[in-house]
Amino acid sequence: MSARPARTLAALAALLLSGGCHGWGVNESLFLYVETDSTQTRRVELGDSQQRARKLIEEFRQVNPGVSIHVRHLPSDAFLSSTAFRTSRGLGPDLMVTRVVTALRLNQQELSESVELNSAQLKEIDPRFLEDFRVGGKLLAVPLLAQPDVACYDRRLVPTPPSDLDGLIGLSAKGLKVGLPLRLTDLYWTSSALQAQGAVKRLLETPISASGSLPINPADRQDLLRWLNWLNNVNLQQNVEFSDDPLDLVERLEQGKLGWISCNSVWLDRLGKTLGPSLGVSQLPGRDGKPAQGLTRLKVWSFGRHSTPRQRQLAEKFVLFTLNQLNQKRLMLAAPGNLPVNRDVLIPSKSSSLFAALAGSLDRAELMSFKDPERIEIRLAWIDDVLERAIVNAEAPAEVMRTLQAGPAATPRSNKP
Repeated sequence: MSARPARTLAALAALLLSGGCHGWGVNESLFLYVETDSTQTRRVELGDSQQRARKLIEEFRQVNPGVSIHVRHLPSDAFLSSTAFRTSRGLGPDLMVTRVVTALRLNQQELSESVELNSAQLKEIDPRFLEDFRVGGKLLAVPLLAQPDVACYDRRLVPTPPSDLDGLIGLSAKGLKVGLPLRLTDLYWTSSALQAQGAVKRLLETPISASGSLPINPADRQDLLRWLNWLNNVNLQQNVEFSDDPLDLVERLEQGKLGWISCNSVWLDRLGKTLGPSLGVSQLPGRDGKPAQGLTRLKVWSFGRHSTPRQRQLAEKFVLFTLNQLNQKRLMLAAPGNLPVNRDVLIPSKSSSLFAALAGSLDRAELMSFKDPERIEIRLAWIDDVLERAIVNAEAPAEVMRTLQAGPAATPRSNKP
């Protein structure tokens, strides 16, 4: 299977202007680095609409005359090294927009600086989005937008979306092509639907024992086996297809090769443009007619270390400007798929089935903890490898359990490119 990175096209359409970095050291200039998805694409993960960006920056400049904002796009696989190189030469950014794990690594490597914002400045931000970033009275990063996992489908093929896993498998049994992801972060919702999400979280977070194995208690073992058996069995369904690339699922939905997929809301802007009114969005199917719990991803702001006092002041002003009620609402409406972290913004769930699905998914969603980003990333890569062998029937679920219990060090490296 292809290991091609997902070319996430999130919809932060209102924030950023393309531009080169010049005039470094100018007190009235702000320099932003934006994490893109990979070196294989120049399309910005956080949005590529310049019209809304110009308007937002113009509005900021109206209250801050003479301020210039310059943007540099850096791919995720080179973001840390490029930022480190430029920072070592005094050319680091004032602000960065990244994934959570990148933001925490920036802080670990002293490429970003914690910021102290008073409670009055943060009173509108939903507290659950801030918890992972607090260190004493400071924040390692500041949340910007939330992106929940949802189900995307073609209304022409699926008039009524399934509300539980039995309904989803029932659709595939009737001939509907269903697409599922292979990576744990994208597949986590299925563990929720099978009441195994607690066991999966402990699988990610439990420390390795002194012997190098991973302690799994009997109850978790039973839950994990139930989940692994479901994954193993569902892949035997003729009309269920797995992919380790979310973009592959999106493209096949656009082409009519799939009728239903699970995906993150970052893809809704693209899918809406290609499928138009045929695009359906719902909460992910769970059990007994109740939706599953997926994961919500965050995009966050980080502050550079070498800003002048005036640049830091402007950077904080700009971040708070993007978090105010009006601009959070504009960001939400300008690009469907991004939801506000400002809890005072009303999501129009009563007037829009799309926003109803997004709001419902966000309400039920969990936020993955990245307090130890290095360990979590290593553990995720290991579990992804083990899960793939289970799903493609290279190993029986009971053998997969033995592999999991043996721990990462005992698992052979994948031969995937």
